[in-house]
Amino acid sequence: MSPSVLAWAVVLIYVALIGGLAIRGALRTTDTDSYAVGNRDLPAALVGLALTAQLTSVATFVINPGLVFHSGISALVGYGLAAGLGIVLGLIVFSARFRSVGSRVAALTLPQWIGARWDSSLLRGTFATLSLGLVAYAVLIVVALSLVLGNLLSVPPAAVATALTVFAVATVALGGANGHAWTGAAQAVVMLGVAVLLIGKGLPSLLDGSAVAGLRAADPALLGLTNPGSHYFRNLFEVLACNFVVGGALVCQPHIVSKVLFLRDDSQVRSYLLTAVLAGTVFLGVLVTGLYARSIIPADTRIDLVIPTWIAMAFSPGMQVVIAVGLLCAGLSTLEGILLALGSMFSIDVHPAWRKLTGASEQGALRFGRIGLALVGLATIALAQRQLANPAGGSVAIFAQYGVYLLFTGAFVPLAAGMFSKHVSRGSVTVATLASIGTYLAAATWHWTALSNNPAVLATFGMGAGWTALAACEGLRRLSNKTAAAEPAAG
Repeated sequence: MSPSVLAWAVVLIYVALIGGLAIRGALRTTDTDSYAVGNRDLPAALVGLALTAQLTSVATFVINPGLVFHSGISALVGYGLAAGLGIVLGLIVFSARFRSVGSRVAALTLPQWIGARWDSSLLRGTFATLSLGLVAYAVLIVVALSLVLGNLLSVPPAAVATALTVFAVATVALGGANGHAWTGAAQAVVMLGVAVLLIGKGLPSLLDGSAVAGLRAADPALLGLTNPGSHYFRNLFEVLACNFVVGGALVCQPHIVSKVLFLRDDSQVRSYLLTAVLAGTVFLGVLVTGLYARSIIPADTRIDLVIPTWIAMAFSPGMQVVIAVGLLCAGLSTLEGILLALGSMFSIDVHPAWRKLTGASEQGALRFGRIGLALVGLATIALAQRQLANPAGGSVAIFAQYGVYLLFTGAFVPLAAGMFSKHVSRGSVTVATLASIGTYLAAATWHWTALSNNPAVLATFGMGAGWTALAACEGLRRLSNKTAAAEPAAG
C-alpha cells in the first residue's frame, strides 16, 4: 500500500470516528445552554484533556518548533518555560474563580460573562467583536494542517484547507459542546502518543551532546538565552517577561477559559487542572524538535515548513501517516474549540441584538449561531488561501498572533478585576479596557519601538496600560468620594 493510499485510509477512518462523536453530541444538544457548555455531566479528567488539546493545537507541533529552529534556545525558553509557567499560573488563578462567578451570573460565553459581571452592554458588545480575532488563529491551524496533509495525501494545500474547514464547521454545528468535549479528549490521547514519538526521535543526539555541537557550529547565537539576530527573542524582556505575561493571559481566550464551565461543580476543578497541566507539559516538550531539525534540513527553510520537512526526512512513510493523524488531532481539537466559542457567541451574544433590530423569534438562537458559524468558515477559508500564498511576517503564526493577542489583551483586566475585586467601578474597568486595546493598536500602527513587530510585546504594553489606567481611575474615584464626604462634615 502506497503512503498516499494509507494516509487517505487513516484520514477517512478519523473523519468517520469524529463525525460519529459529533452526531452523538447532536442527539444530546437541545438548546443554546447545552450547545455552549454541554450538560455538565462529563468527567473532570475528560474536560481537562479537552482543555489541553485546545491549548496545544497544531502550532505547538508545527509552527512554534519552526521558530525554535530559527532562533534556538531563546525561543525554547520563551515558549516552553516562560509561556508554559504563565499558562499554568493563569489556569490555577483563573479557573475556579471564573467558574464561580460565571455560575452566579449564569454566563455561557466570555462576552456574556464580562457584560453580566460589569452590567455593561458596551463591554459585552466590545468582546463579542474582539472575539472575531479568533478567526486568525483558526487560519493558522488550517494552514499548518494543509501543509502537512497536502504532502501526504498528494492534494494541493489549498484544497485541503477548504476541506478541513468545512469538516470542522459541520462537526461543531452538529455536536456543540457535548460532541466537542469527547472528541477533544480522544484527540488529546492520540496527541500524547505522537508527542512522545516526536520528542524521542532526536533525544539521543540531545543527550550525547551532538545536537548542541551542531547548533554551535551552525550559529553560536542559537545557544544563547537571547538571540539578538532573531525577530522575537532579542532580549530578556521579550524572552521571559513578555512570554510569561502572554502565557497567563492566553487563558483568557473564550475557547480556553470557558472550559471550566463544563464542570458540574467546584470539586472537579482540581482534577481538571491536574490532568491539563500534566498533559500540557508533555506537549511543550515537542518544541525541542526544532533543535533536532536544525541539524538535518537547510537553515533557510521557511518557518511553517520546518517540521513538515523534518518529518518527511526523519520518519518512514508509515510513521509519517501516524504523525499526521496526531497533527490532525492537534489542529482540529483547537479549531473545533474556536468554532464552538464563536458559534456560541453568535447564539448568545449577537442574536439578542439581532432580535431587537429585526423582531426575530427568540427560538431561532441556535440556528442563528450555526449560520454565523458558516460565515466564520467562509472567512477562514478565504484567509487561509491568502496565507498559503503569502504568509504575513514570514509565518502564519505572526498573522494569528496579531488577532488573538488583541483579544486577550483587552479581556485580561475586566476578567481579572471581575473575579478578584468587589469594589472596582464599571467606569474604571471600561476605561482600562479601552486603554489596553488602544495601546496595543497604537504600538502596532506607529511602531513605538524596534520591538513593535512582536505581538507579545504589544500585548504586554497593552495590559500594562490597562492596569495603569485602572489604578489611576480608581485612585481618582476614591479621592473624589473622600472629598465629597469631607465637604458636608466641614460645613
